Amino acid sequence: MMMMFHPFASSASAQRWLSQLLSLSKNTQKHTESFSDTLAMVNQLKEKKEQVQRQQNLDPENPATESSRIFFCGSFCSALSRLFSLTCVIFLVLSFATLLSAIFWLFPPRRSLPRHHADHIVHLNASVQACFRLHKPASKVISHIGKLEKDIFSSLDLRNHTKVTVLSLHQPGASNFTEVKFGVLPVLTHHTLRKDSLTSLRSSFANLFAQRSSLNLTKSTFGKPASFQVLKFPGGITVDPLGLEPVSGLLTLIFSFTLDVSLSEIQHKVDLLKNQLEFVLNLELFESFRVVLTNHKGSTVSPPVTVKGCVVSAMTTMESHIQQRSNNLAQAPAKNFGLDNSVFGEVRNVTFTAYPEGKVLGSDSVLALTPTS
Repeated sequence: MMMMFHPFASSASAQRWLSQLLSLSKNTQKHTESFSDTLAMVNQLKEKKEQVQRQQNLDPENPATESSRIFFCGSFCSALSRLFSLTCVIFLVLSFATLLSAIFWLFPPRRSLPRHHADHIVHLNASVQACFRLHKPASKVISHIGKLEKDIFSSLDLRNHTKVTVLSLHQPGASNFTEVKFGVLPVLTHHTLRKDSLTSLRSSFANLFAQRSSLNLTKSTFGKPASFQVLKFPGGITVDPLGLEPVSGLLTLIFSFTLDVSLSEIQHKVDLLKNQLEFVLNLELFESFRVVLTNHKGSTVSPPVTVKGCVVSAMTTMESHIQQRSNNLAQAPAKNFGLDNSVFGEVRNVTFTAYPEGKVLGSDSVLALTPTS
C-alpha cells in the first residue's frame, strides 16, 4: 500500500519545530542576558572594591594604613633607639675615662709627705714664735732639724740661756717648699725669757720682717729663706715700714688710728700708704713725717694694726698752716683719714694732737714711736 506524504502534515511539524527552536532561542537569550547581568554585577562589585581599596590607601585616617605606619615607625624607632643607646653608652664611657684622667692629672692622689711636729707642751711654752719658708721639699729638710736650729740661733744672736726649737715642718700639698715654724724658749723649763733677750729679739724680728736682714742659714742644705713672719711675741711687735731715718726739728703733730688689717698686708702696700698719708697731712717742703705700725698681739699675720706717726718741721711753721691741717684732720675720719678703704679698710680710733708753736723733739717723743719691751 502506497503511503502518501501529506503536505499539510509536514508543514505543521515544521512549524512546531520552528516554534520550539524560537522558544529555545528565547530561553538561551534570556540566560545569556541573565549571565551578562550577573557578570556586569560582578565587575561592578570588583570595581567598587578596587575603588574602596584605593580610597583606603589614600585616606590618612584609615586604621589599617595607620597601623602599618605605626608598625613601620615603631620598628624604625626601635632600631634607631638601639643604635643610639649603644652610641651613648660608648660616648659616656669614653667621656668618663677622659674626665677621670683629667681629675687625676689636676689633682694627683695625695701622698704621705714627711712632716715634723714638736710636743704640744713645747708649743705652749714657746712664748716667741715665728715662721719662714724654705724652697726645699720637707724630705730634704727633716733630716737636718738640729743643724737648722743651730743656724737660726746664730742668726738671731741669742744668749746662752735661750734656745731655738723647730716646732713644725710642713710641706703644703703638691708644693715644692717647706714651711718652718720655730720657737725661742728659755733653756730652763718653767722660766721666762729675760727682758734684754726680748728687746734684742724684737729688733731682730722687726728687721727680718721688713727684709732689712735675713736668716744666715747653710745655703747648700737649706737654700735662701723667705717670707719671714712673726706669729707670737709678748708685749706686741712694732715695725717701721718706711725705714725712714730718725727725724729732728720741731714736732708739730702726733696722730694715731687703727686699721683692721695685718702688718703683712700693709707691708705689701707701704708705698701707697706713704703717698696717701703725705696727701692728707699736706706737708710743706721743709716738713717730714715718720710712722710706725704696731700689732699688740705680737703677730704680723693677724689684725688689727695701730698706726702711729708724727710730723716734724725743720723750721718754724706758720700757725695758720698748722691750724688748717688740724681742721682737715678733724674731718679726716669721715673721709677714712685719706686712705683708700678698699685697700686698707675702715679707719677707726683716730686721735691727733697739734702743736701750733712747735715742740722741741726730745728723746721721749722719739721713744713714744719706737718699740717698747
